[in-house]
Amino acid sequence: MRLPFTALIGLLLLCSSALAGVETLYLKHCAACHHAERHGLSGPPLIPEYLGPKNETELASIIRNGLEATNMPAFKGVLSEKEVLDTVHFIKTPAKAPEWGFEEMLSTRVISSEGYGPGHGLEHGRENLFMVVEAGKGTVHFMDGERFEVMGSVKAGAVHGGPKFAPALEHAFISSRDGWVIKYDLLNLREAGRIRAGISARNLAISADGKKVAVASLLPAGLVVFDAATLLPLKSFRDSGAMSAVYSLREGRRFVAAARDRAGLVFIDDGTLDEKFMQTPMPVTDFFIEPGERYMAATSRGSGKLWIVDLKEERTVKELPLRSGMPHLAAASFWEADGAMFAAFPHIGEPVLSVLKLGDWELLAEIKVKGPGFFARTHESVPHVWVDTGTDTIQLIDKKTLAVAGEVVPEPGKKAMHIEFTGDGAFALVSVSEDDGRIEVYDTRTLEPVKGIPFKRPVGKYNASNRRF
Repeated sequence: MRLPFTALIGLLLLCSSALAGVETLYLKHCAACHHAERHGLSGPPLIPEYLGPKNETELASIIRNGLEATNMPAFKGVLSEKEVLDTVHFIKTPAKAPEWGFEEMLSTRVISSEGYGPGHGLEHGRENLFMVVEAGKGTVHFMDGERFEVMGSVKAGAVHGGPKFAPALEHAFISSRDGWVIKYDLLNLREAGRIRAGISARNLAISADGKKVAVASLLPAGLVVFDAATLLPLKSFRDSGAMSAVYSLREGRRFVAAARDRAGLVFIDDGTLDEKFMQTPMPVTDFFIEPGERYMAATSRGSGKLWIVDLKEERTVKELPLRSGMPHLAAASFWEADGAMFAAFPHIGEPVLSVLKLGDWELLAEIKVKGPGFFARTHESVPHVWVDTGTDTIQLIDKKTLAVAGEVVPEPGKKAMHIEFTGDGAFALVSVSEDDGRIEVYDTRTLEPVKGIPFKRPVGKYNASNRRF
């Protein structure tokens, strides 16, 4: 039944009035931390693009009860139940598109006034330094990879993509989901500066010479390149839209970024900052670049295919059908055996690990694992690929036979995830990602645990020798 015109006008006025009412509520209680336009300040953006898959029940619970170990207070007793639900509906509606140019970026830029000294007497082997991301407190910790002791900590927020270490290991950079680029001084183990590149970011990459940092941004859509020393913005790239991710190619001295909403790759010369676009069969959702940096393996959500892209010739050279669902290519691990290179990667939502032979680009195996995991990691001196399974178990895949060869369980019933190795591969570190969690350190030869370090939801730990660029 069609509404009479006068009734339709009345309904629209009622909806407009309700929206105005909750907007007033938002401005009173939320804007000081989350920005009047919901673009985020000290708190994260409250816009659909940032909130992602969080449903209304989860969001209502956060508003009512707050978030422990953050600045988010509980509004239970301050807001009525109707006001809580109205606020949830409001932040789920599209927000005004942000204008975030160099002026807005520079208004957020903070550089430490302290000089970069020799380290104030701190003695730590930077080649075996770990940066540990503790999601429960929004903190990054610096940990000695010899004694596995925390040497210092800094606030970081919702880190995405892990830290990237500069070539000389004097600095590291992290991007947060809400667009901040944070620079760390690894000599003095402290924050050296920060700037907000946008409202929502994906990841960052450091140029081969360590002089530039490129940040892939979702809001505003595009990519921004900064001077690594000063954090001053140098150039903004917006024409290709939002980016899935950006990486640095040492050979050829280029950044390469995947356009999320446009079928193509963006290449940026890290010296001249000249831009070049390459067409791909479909928009690239996820990819990895093999260690030789000649080829990229890429996929698109829902395509059921894997493409091999020759980055030197800038063309697609092969297309492979995938028997399993969406692969998590950014989590791939690589190893060499009998003169050939191999990659292993999990699949999102499926209990499968795929093994791909590089060069021939042949899918050798789909290995059933205990559950759908997120990360696969190995090291040249380790005989196994360590795979998390979304359960309490890390499974070990023999790199020669491609069979499940063992497992470790840091704590029964508690989720184990994200494996990282020391620089020499002698030890593997596994996160127990719980509020009362820890990092469990294993001897990779005996598979025996040697130490547990308590953390609140440790989601990642990154070794400087294994994670450059």
